[in-house]
Amino acid sequence: MIPLDADIHQIQKPEVREERVCSIRNHLIYSKAGFAAIVKIPSKGQKNESFAELTRTAEDEVKIVDLISTMGSNGKINLLLYHEKRLRKTGDELRHVHPLKFIGYIFSKPDLKEHMGSIFDDFFKRINFVKDYSQAMDVFDLKNMLTIYVDDFCREVDVNPDKIRPFINNKDWEGLLRFLINN
Repeated sequence: MIPLDADIHQIQKPEVREERVCSIRNHLIYSKAGFAAIVKIPSKGQKNESFAELTRTAEDEVKIVDLISTMGSNGKINLLLYHEKRLRKTGDELRHVHPLKFIGYIFSKPDLKEHMGSIFDDFFKRINFVKDYSQAMDVFDLKNMLTIYVDDFCREVDVNPDKIRPFINNKDWEGLLRFLINN
């Protein structure tokens, strides 16, 4: 147990471990927020889909609209009291959507983009959203499944790929979201 007054930057984290289980490697990774997650990475022989072939169904899009519009239009107290359980369930149901397809849909819709601005204006909402989103981006980054989709993603959100690549290369997921909100 870590004491409440401990300096978080001086806490030693265990080494990253790698194990082989059923041709899938498990990695223990740490996000910038300091949270640990076990990441399963498929074997290298797997074929990459095109951006258009990545899964994002009409049902997924309805869930994305519900998730982002609810977070953007409600205060943190209201979210905690009335929406938290449903939104967490919805977020879990959307984990299969590639993170660039997920934000591609959000930032291609002006009303959802506006809600993202509201989410980022509130520290509580921003921290929770960025933590989950960063973990998903870290997983796909480890799979080398981000840079191959940058051009197609940029076409969807109508942004120059040269402006997005630095965020991907530096693993600056929050910076990427801020850029897209302000663009």
